[in-house]
Amino acid sequence: MTVTKAIYQGKGRVEATHVRSAITIKTDAGKAVGGLGENQNPVELLGNALAACALTMMGLQAERGGVDFSGCYAEVGQIEEDMEAFVVTRIPITFHLKASFDDKQRKKFEYIAHKTCFVGNTLTAKKDFTFVYE
Repeated sequence: MTVTKAIYQGKGRVEATHVRSAITIKTDAGKAVGGLGENQNPVELLGNALAACALTMMGLQAERGGVDFSGCYAEVGQIEEDMEAFVVTRIPITFHLKASFDDKQRKKFEYIAHKTCFVGNTLTAKKDFTFVYE
């Protein structure tokens, strides 16, 4: 069963549609490599997937424990790549969580982000996570 249908549009652009929801996203190669550079590139999308996965796992665990995780968010920084080996080497993400979380909750959420995210567990790139409690 197809989950996503991705179609190359030309000039480094791909249009990918999630079949079940019909939501479409576009990615572009950067202008430096001949792409249009108007949309996220696939590497940035990878960083988004990591941030979303970690937030999802933390949020689900919080909800199971009766903790309100809504409003927590993540910011993905500049992803580092090795252009000779064609690999992502580092993905920096800053997680902004609630100051009201106690020390036990903080440790649990940080553990969840580092150890229970399917995307993160699949990647070999350094996952450079920072947690800000505000």
